[in-house]
Amino acid sequence: MPGHVLLETATLEKVEGGTKYTSVSVFQSVEDRDGMDAAGMEHGARADMEKLAELVEKKG
Repeated sequence: MPGHVLLETATLEKVEGGTKYTSVSVFQSVEDRDGMDAAGMEHGARADMEKLAELVEKKG
């Protein structure tokens, strides 16, 4: 949603057998969160993670 701000923190943690990726998003309001969800944020995030997994597999 243009004009809206969100804070996203990504953490990579070494775990047995690989790396754990954790992402936390903080929105300015519930309305902003719901608007981003309605705009398809989950779909975009899922696509981003799939692409990241492909890149990691190529490097590994």
